[in-house]
Amino acid sequence: MRATAVFKLLLAVSMCAGFAVAASAQDEGEPQRITPVTAPALPQNPLPGTPSPASAPQAAAQAVPADLQACLQETGDYVTRGRAVFYVIAITNSCTVRLRCEIFANVSGVRGTSLGHNVMTLGPAGSAAAKKSYDMRVKAAGGIAQISRECKVL
Repeated sequence: MRATAVFKLLLAVSMCAGFAVAASAQDEGEPQRITPVTAPALPQNPLPGTPSPASAPQAAAQAVPADLQACLQETGDYVTRGRAVFYVIAITNSCTVRLRCEIFANVSGVRGTSLGHNVMTLGPAGSAAAKKSYDMRVKAAGGIAQISRECKVL
């Protein structure tokens, strides 16, 4: 019995020594420099499924494309105002028609889930009403955001 206890102790010590050597090897190297990043007033993170900005002028040339999603550019990001945290969803219309979009949002984080729903009427491209945003209060910054929208021509 005593031999197995000694063997287990030697095995644990050798494993710890191996991990320490591996950790010190990782620490060697040039330190990385961290540069400060300034946050924009509105989110600039395009969400998956949003067309690239290069395709926006082509979509504006057409009156109404077959897929209305080609007319829309959507961004979303977390914004902190005081102690309150918001997930801001901004939508821009790049077509020459008015659109009515219904937004559904589900943001899950470490402090729980927040659900949001909003209806936006977007004006034609070039007008002041072509860009709108929805500020959805969430419980914490970070997590998984799921956004969907249903848009119709008015």
